[in-house]
Amino acid sequence: MAVRRGTDYVKALRDGREVWHAGKRIPDVTTHPGFTGTIKTLAALYDQQHAPEYRDIMTCEYEGERISYSYLPPANHQELLLKRRNIEFWARATFGQMGRYPEFVAELIVGLRDWTHAIEKINGQWAENARAYHRYVSRNDLCLTHALTDQYYDRTRPVGKQDDPDLVLHVVGETKDGPVVRGLRTLATLAPISDEVIVYPNRPREPDEADYAIAFAIPMNTQGLKILCRDLYAEHADPERHPLTTRFDEVDAALIFDDVVVPWERVFVYKHPQLLAGINYIHTWGQYSTMLRLVVKLEAFLGVAQLLTRYAKRDISLPSQILLSSLMQDIEILRGCVHVAESKGYRGGGGTWAPLLSPAYRIHSIEASDRAERTMEGLLTSTLMLSGGASDLNDAALRPFVERYFRGGAPNTKEHLRLMAVAADMVMSPFGKRSQLYERLQSGEVDRMRQRLYTQYQDKGPAERIKQFVNSMDEDP
Repeated sequence: MAVRRGTDYVKALRDGREVWHAGKRIPDVTTHPGFTGTIKTLAALYDQQHAPEYRDIMTCEYEGERISYSYLPPANHQELLLKRRNIEFWARATFGQMGRYPEFVAELIVGLRDWTHAIEKINGQWAENARAYHRYVSRNDLCLTHALTDQYYDRTRPVGKQDDPDLVLHVVGETKDGPVVRGLRTLATLAPISDEVIVYPNRPREPDEADYAIAFAIPMNTQGLKILCRDLYAEHADPERHPLTTRFDEVDAALIFDDVVVPWERVFVYKHPQLLAGINYIHTWGQYSTMLRLVVKLEAFLGVAQLLTRYAKRDISLPSQILLSSLMQDIEILRGCVHVAESKGYRGGGGTWAPLLSPAYRIHSIEASDRAERTMEGLLTSTLMLSGGASDLNDAALRPFVERYFRGGAPNTKEHLRLMAVAADMVMSPFGKRSQLYERLQSGEVDRMRQRLYTQYQDKGPAERIKQFVNSMDEDP
């Protein structure tokens, strides 16, 4: 199929997948109000891949096929920058609000392809499976999610020693078609409206936990796969009061694997804890995508804050300027981090060009995201407690009052109300609060990242220079 269109994406979602919410099965996600806004957003982005003005920004030629830049394994620094242009296009179209849109997991599959250099040392067939999967999803331009988290089990005990072994996803048997897996994986963001899911654990397995050491990919309509959604924030939301919710809610889900048969050709690691321990290697290009998206998200926060403070004539006050400058500061710092990562790029083990990302960048981005929320609250205060909305202008009797009292210093009342709705949806709504939690935890707990930074930090220069100075003090006159 090569580069898909929006209609291709929507049609593919009508595949009989088993999606559940609040005890009811959803027979068709493409017509359910909890999903239609986000589906429309993604379909429009797929259509833009065909627009003459965007075609070369979003897609490229690769191995004789036209594919999305998201799936391109960059061969050099220039191709990495071309990928950045595509990432930024996707991020700006969604104002950085969609952390798991199709662009992100596509980058994980780029990483999976590069990781085959390690896989094939253990098993050549698994490596070929991974390369074939990259070819398949890139040539069909699929929308993917991923499922990593083991959630509701006794964390004081190893995963292989639970009273109920099925609490953690594991292999329970084999057929001629493939292994049979059973258990739970949570936080599969975008799962209800994705084509397929790549599944692997985000924690290493012990040598005696081989049944729990598996990585694979399957379609969302695979028999035995149940998709259990969290609250559908967009289902009853007014688009005028929740403009982000109704366009960009990705819907996290738990995946229940009820004796699911995984085709052998879709298995990338099988009962090999040692190999699986290195799978986080594939996150490199996804982390790059996340950094770029977060810069765009912070830019959106800044834009909203600038306009609302300007309309309220608070932009001339020193406290407001200081708060706004904190947003500007973090944007510039993260832009600098991206450029350093690109300038120090390296060739991965499988030959793919990669940005050199320090854990420090991700830690700072989390702190910047938290700061942005506090800054919006400090700047806009009770404005964020949205009372009037643009939909109130629809009533002829109410309209004159709304027009009079809710305009503020904006060019017109509707613009002011819509802008306030965007601000409130960023930080006050369930969508906004979920987004903030996502930014804080999607790469793991911050202190674990700090520990990782400590163990990875290689610069011995600061301590050596101070030691030299201290040792040279006897030579001072």
